[in-house]
Amino acid sequence: MTAPRHSRPLAGDDAPRQPARPQDFGYAPMMPRLWHGMTYGDWRALSRGELARCRGDLRLGLYASVTALSLGNSLVHGLSELVHGRALDRTEIRRDPVFVLGFWRSGTTWLHQLLSCDPRFCAPTSLQVFMPKTFLMLRHVMRPLARLWLPDSRPMDNVKLTVDSSEEDEVAMTVAGAPSIMRGMAFDTPDAPSMTRDIADLPAETRAEWLRRWHRFLTMVQYLSPEQQLLLKSPGHTMRLAEVLRAFPQARFVHIVRDPYEVALSNLKAAEGMTATQTLRRTMASTEVQQEGVLRMMKDFMAAFDRDRAQIPEGSYTLIRYEDLRADPKAVLRGVYDAIGLGPFSDLEPGLDRMLEARKGYRVNTFEIDPGLARRIEDEWDEFFQRYGYSKRSQRATDTP
Repeated sequence: MTAPRHSRPLAGDDAPRQPARPQDFGYAPMMPRLWHGMTYGDWRALSRGELARCRGDLRLGLYASVTALSLGNSLVHGLSELVHGRALDRTEIRRDPVFVLGFWRSGTTWLHQLLSCDPRFCAPTSLQVFMPKTFLMLRHVMRPLARLWLPDSRPMDNVKLTVDSSEEDEVAMTVAGAPSIMRGMAFDTPDAPSMTRDIADLPAETRAEWLRRWHRFLTMVQYLSPEQQLLLKSPGHTMRLAEVLRAFPQARFVHIVRDPYEVALSNLKAAEGMTATQTLRRTMASTEVQQEGVLRMMKDFMAAFDRDRAQIPEGSYTLIRYEDLRADPKAVLRGVYDAIGLGPFSDLEPGLDRMLEARKGYRVNTFEIDPGLARRIEDEWDEFFQRYGYSKRSQRATDTP
């Protein structure tokens, strides 16, 4: 199979590389990675040929530990299907989910967590997405051991992690062996099979397999919360709306956008942090290579969104700005509830008030931007600036008397 058109724009091993230092992002060398949650078959498909290709650059202890745990995960998954399989087959997702859309680092996580305060919703948790095929059997065991396998916060920002934190289902799909842009982090492989953001590029049978694995995971989440409505967040869903709507034609969508300069710089930090902590190699692509990838990604993202946007039913989509949400969360969320009919806002308010109180003092990452990079962002992301009404710094300087 050829590499998808929207594969992550990584350079090959002859391109500049730099040391991958997980400790710089709060990770001990042997702390569990995403791949430790994979079953053997999924891990074998991801790692096939990499032992030879990355010889001399692999963290062999980490590689061996993932391989060993994958065998145990396969046994637990088999037991889970034996114990819960029939009940899962009877479980229905009765109400189509609500989706949070937006480019990576646009505030999707914060919005997801705020909406999760509504007791009518259930969102996948950290424990569930890191162990997508085994959490039904292991949830009672792994919860007390969270401090051993779960970092205090995410490697790209100050967001705290707990076993019950609302997490994106893209992580679950990656660990469950489905096509995902996140697969590339394991070995920093530019042409890894099924490493894509836009699954429209994949063969029909591969897309069908992605949908099957996605629906099975969502069914498992719903199985534990049968009376609640699924609330899902993955930036990747913004690029696969046709597949999402094929599965859930009555889904509703909240799309969040953010200042492009902050989005670009935060994405670069996230790319470095996630790759450094999740790669099984000792080195990773240089900052310059990762910067090129981040800048090119936006055009693919907007093209995929534009391709499928018209398929969303009238009244099922609303757009908000991160800056407005930070300034007045309650007013913006009340508008969201009214715009797409999420029900009584009063159901959200008590939990929302508790979360906002708990987040007092939370510090958002701030960035200094190189003038040359700022100009590139303005040029290459010009359509984003225009569409969502963000002014360019070069224009601000020109307009200043």
